[in-house]
Amino acid sequence: MNTKSKHMPQHRSTAERISMFLVLMTALIMITFTSTASANDNQAADQIISETTNRMLEALKQERDVITQHPERVHELANQIIMPHVDFQRMSSWVLGKHWRRATTEQKQQFPAQFRSLILRTYATALSEYTDETISYLPLRASNDEMDVTVKTIIERTSGPGIPVAYRMHQTQLGWKVYDISIDGISLVNNYRRSFSSEIRRNGLNGLINKLMAKNSSLATKHSQLASNQ
Repeated sequence: MNTKSKHMPQHRSTAERISMFLVLMTALIMITFTSTASANDNQAADQIISETTNRMLEALKQERDVITQHPERVHELANQIIMPHVDFQRMSSWVLGKHWRRATTEQKQQFPAQFRSLILRTYATALSEYTDETISYLPLRASNDEMDVTVKTIIERTSGPGIPVAYRMHQTQLGWKVYDISIDGISLVNNYRRSFSSEIRRNGLNGLINKLMAKNSSLATKHSQLASNQ
């Protein structure tokens, strides 16, 4: 399997492009705990990744004018297209590690909600900037009975080597779900784990949750101001 889809601008610096690629892949994390089964439950893992990515990029392209006037439309598109394909509960437990096992029931509800909101608000604006670039989907090397697979893709560039992006997925009762993403060998989960562990050591898990709440409140205000100025 080697299908391609178009997206991303071609006039950015290498650092900017890598940053934007990370934004795009991070967007696949945006999900709630209560995902419902979708029509894609019986699809192969790599097919879900390619179709979901293509749908999101095509929607962003088609609704570019609407998004310019109403930035919150990106949130709605992410909710509709991306959410059903990520296991955010597993991702949250991996990000917190031992702190998740020690967390109270209330903390296990509060943290994922704030973590999700942080990612959604931080990257929604950047997502609206995508246009053209090429993604190659590499053949999935896994047996039919495997419950955990890695779907590998490459962000093709007009200059320089491509950037590898890998999605770790596992089989659930609702189909294949993403639980980690690696950009050029760097795991998103591991990055957040290091950052959050430092905050927890200083201020505890409640301190981290409160910090995320404050950040989300600040981002919500900024996005509201952006929308009112359009």
